Amino acid sequence: MSVHAENWQVHPGVLGPGTEVGSWRVVERLGVGGYGAVYRVEDMARPGDFYAMKMALRPGDERAEREVQLLMSKAMHPNVVRLHATGRWPHPQTGYLYFVMDWVPGLALHTWVETVNPTFRQLAEVVGKVALALGALHDKGVLHRDFKPEHVLIRERDVEPILLDFGVGRYAGADTVTTAVLPPATLHLLSPEAVRFFRKHYERPGARYEARATDDLYALGVSLYRVVTGHWPFSPELPPDMLYAAVEGRVPPAPAAFNRRMPRAFSDVIMRLLAKKPESRFQTGHEVRDELVAAVTFGTPDEWGRSVFEWEGMRDAAGVPGGARRIRRPEWPTASKTFPPRKLVLGPFLSMPGLRVRRSRAELDRGPAPEPFQQRRRRWPYSAGLVAALALGLWVTKVLGWWPGAPPSKEIPAASRVVMANEPVRSSGYEVALQVESSETATAAAPLLVASTPAAAAPATHVEDQTAVKTLKTAFPPTTPAMNAKAPALRTVGKVLCMGATSAALACTGPQVRPAPPSESCPPGAEGAMERLGIGVGEIHPLKFPGTQRQVISVREGYTEWEVIGEWEGLPYPTRLSGRLVFGDGRVYGRLTEARTPKGERIPVCMVLYGTDLKLGLLRKPGGGANTAQVFSVGTVKAVERFD
Repeated sequence: MSVHAENWQVHPGVLGPGTEVGSWRVVERLGVGGYGAVYRVEDMARPGDFYAMKMALRPGDERAEREVQLLMSKAMHPNVVRLHATGRWPHPQTGYLYFVMDWVPGLALHTWVETVNPTFRQLAEVVGKVALALGALHDKGVLHRDFKPEHVLIRERDVEPILLDFGVGRYAGADTVTTAVLPPATLHLLSPEAVRFFRKHYERPGARYEARATDDLYALGVSLYRVVTGHWPFSPELPPDMLYAAVEGRVPPAPAAFNRRMPRAFSDVIMRLLAKKPESRFQTGHEVRDELVAAVTFGTPDEWGRSVFEWEGMRDAAGVPGGARRIRRPEWPTASKTFPPRKLVLGPFLSMPGLRVRRSRAELDRGPAPEPFQQRRRRWPYSAGLVAALALGLWVTKVLGWWPGAPPSKEIPAASRVVMANEPVRSSGYEVALQVESSETATAAAPLLVASTPAAAAPATHVEDQTAVKTLKTAFPPTTPAMNAKAPALRTVGKVLCMGATSAALACTGPQVRPAPPSESCPPGAEGAMERLGIGVGEIHPLKFPGTQRQVISVREGYTEWEVIGEWEGLPYPTRLSGRLVFGDGRVYGRLTEARTPKGERIPVCMVLYGTDLKLGLLRKPGGGANTAQVFSVGTVKAVERFD
């Protein structure tokens, strides 16, 4: 039975099977993000013909309009996804923009390599076609600006690579739709020159980095590095400040240095794409393809005929070897795991007020450095009247539960954390990147999107749901500069007294706060999914912000991800929970709607964040601004039957 969506108040990100959008019938949802949702749809005029439909989540979305224009007139190429139709829903003039594209059954580039394990010759042929497609787009003034392995599907029927997801693409003459220094992007795929520009101009009003073809080609190099080694050249798990430093100043080991099956010429192509200076890279995709053709032509059949990875046999539960195989990823070189000395690589960042480097464990154990004698002496005149007040403020905050469990010397304010890319999961169909707008470009937080249960792959195909998470959670804004050291005593004591008074329900001057978010229903299927996992309503479990220990972090409203600590019933380690943060009256409330397991399975859940004091929401720590809040990076999560 079909569902006429016009008769219902349905969010464009949660269209159910059977919903009619124009002349298309929704079959299943493939993915949803901050800007759009992608569905597999059927042409009602030709039953059995399937396509991919992308629906904007906001009326008048300029990004969606630009993507349509790009696909319609600028990005036409045999190896680029084709546009078939566009319209608005539910109202033909004022509704949400949608557009219909090819349905491409297949695997993402890196998953295809790890599943099929092709020869280097076959991989070089595929990569050459991708490079030619990028070159053709660049010739027309089109930049992808978010190239990654997940955005290249290897079509099942003919092993043709198809480039897709131009959600942040740009073409010459297009209007600018963001005001951020950097365009929305995946952090560990940014070019060194983009990082350098941000480092120098992040505080300058109106500064904007203009991406070039060499940025796309650098991202191609990063993606190929991941494809042929199983590792990123610079780990997405690094804190943002260290990741910036690595991208700008560190040369990763050559792929052939630890995947010794790889032809040296192929490795050299990748390393040239990763050159720190754009003029040292290939300047066009055509050059990349020509270099690969020459490498294969003049190489030996033996080296180019080897599979990318070694196979290793798999065993059943009893330890008996079975017929299934999986690839063996080469180990990352041990010598390259040690990050370069801070004075050589991180020096330029230490002088930036907006980027802070996490201190080492030894530094944390030592605590803050002692003050010079002269500075201590200058504070003595204040101590007579302030020591008692300071002690009172600390006592009030401690007794009333303001102070968290960790010692204050180990709660290091950190730059805004960024959740990095995660491995895609298997299902059937198409790819959409989950995009979460940065605070610099957003006028409002991304809406809370209801997650669906994972779609099962069609029996006849073994393809991949490309619902890979777009990794740019924030635009890594600068943290608040340190307080002026000339009058630390008065300011510090005043701040502590204000915090103590706040804990005692006394008034302190500060920004206006908002009430807790309104009540709302859980995602469809969440209660049953949690029951199947063995997680009952009311159960709690510890969790933390990814990549952190026990420390204070800066967060923003909108999309968020947290990591479950250890195993939790049917959720293996490390499972990540995603949802939305909402700022409230002295606390930051988190409503988590989806669990993503290490195997890529996506499960709807209904959970809320609790602070270390076991109260609803994370306690807002001192600091932050109009759009940020300081919170502790660890807490607990509770399974609920409704968001109240």
